[in-house]
Amino acid sequence: MRLMSLTPELVALCHREEADPGPDPSWTDMNDEDFRDLALRLSNEADEGPLWVFAYGSLIWKPEFESVEQQLATAFGWHRSFCLDMVRWRGSAEQPGLMMALERGGRCNGVIYRLPEGEKPAQVERLLRREISDHESIETVRWLPVHT
Repeated sequence: MRLMSLTPELVALCHREEADPGPDPSWTDMNDEDFRDLALRLSNEADEGPLWVFAYGSLIWKPEFESVEQQLATAFGWHRSFCLDMVRWRGSAEQPGLMMALERGGRCNGVIYRLPEGEKPAQVERLLRREISDHESIETVRWLPVHT
């Protein structure tokens, strides 16, 4: 059996610099009030008790928040997919890059993090600011039931 390994040298063969064209001018940036309003709405929709966050991609290895507990979890009805075309950072309009997101169907294993007790809307807002920046992305934010 042959083992494969991803080395810095192999990654360097794939790297290409792309100038950032900036945000899509047809999209509407969220302002501080928009983030606060969305965070408050999502906080009100959340279950009572501590705030748990499901991570299935970069939040696993780079959560950028403090957690007090973590568990393996599965989201049924969703699967990981490189389905987001990226025309900034990882690609261009001529050659889009791909980013992972969840698509309907299947199952997705991940990690749930329990955040410290505190101001739930502020915790949700911090996560929103990490993950989205425009009104057009709001529809992708949702609470998911998971199984531990």
